[in-house]
Amino acid sequence: MKEQFFGALATISPLRQETIEDIEHCLVPVHFEKNTLLVREGEISNKMYFIIKGATRAYYFHQDKEYTDWFMFENMFMCSLLSFFGGMPSAQFIETLEPSDMLVLTKEQIDWLCEKHHDMQTLNSRILTYGLISLQQNVIDQRFKTAQERYVILLKSFPETIKRVPLKHIASYLGVTQETLSRIRASAII
Repeated sequence: MKEQFFGALATISPLRQETIEDIEHCLVPVHFEKNTLLVREGEISNKMYFIIKGATRAYYFHQDKEYTDWFMFENMFMCSLLSFFGGMPSAQFIETLEPSDMLVLTKEQIDWLCEKHHDMQTLNSRILTYGLISLQQNVIDQRFKTAQERYVILLKSFPETIKRVPLKHIASYLGVTQETLSRIRASAII
């Protein structure tokens, strides 16, 4: 588990051995069953998750309708951004879509690691930057691309989505009905 985690970190930014040792002392391995709510709307969550094995999604409810915000898979970090970085109640739910093994760090641990180790501060900054870039791209895609274009982007970026995520959640992510998603899937050229 930890080798996979540190391998993923190494692709983002190098860490000194002392930093790695301090991180290792903070990491908590956790297993979650399918459909476990990791974060609930309105709660404050101070946890950052790294997915070793499994899949998750974030979603909102608005006027009794569910809207999927994102999917996360192996070797990805995830949290409620508002809650984790802003200390505010989460605007979304985050749930597991399949049995999932993760490593967990708290906000306090990450803050302590960043204060103690400059290389951890650099890593944290890069992870946050990648997250913001991804978020901005998602906003652009939602505004200016059709549901079919977003479906193709999703499958090119994460080809396993179609096998691992229920179609109702993919339809929710695209903002279409399941019937429309069926038509999109039939005509999509990937």
